[in-house]
Amino acid sequence: MVKKLKYSCIGQGVLRAILLTIVCLLVYSLLITLISVGGKFTSLIMMIVTLGSIIYGTMYATLKAGSNGWLIGILVGLFYMIAMFIVSIICGKEFAFTIKEFLRLIIAIVVGALSGMITVNL
Repeated sequence: MVKKLKYSCIGQGVLRAILLTIVCLLVYSLLITLISVGGKFTSLIMMIVTLGSIIYGTMYATLKAGSNGWLIGILVGLFYMIAMFIVSIICGKEFAFTIKEFLRLIIAIVVGALSGMITVNL
């Protein structure tokens, strides 16, 4: 039963991270209709939203599980990025796993692991 709880916590954490991303991107899209924004600024906002969502999802999942924060963080970050890759493919972006996407995946996993470790120790 303990393992089942941890798996459900990971799924809930990923789901909450995705919902936070959707809300943040909706707010950002409303803001850019009012002001003009450059491409580099949009990329920065996307990275901040992604990492913030992973941190939030990891914190939620780790607090629910109560242990193994680093592992839960890694899994939340990994599954979140897989979900984002799937959504981008569905939206019409060609699948090209370049070094840029690989670095984003590694950053997401590291941030998830670190936020999980910090949350367990709070």
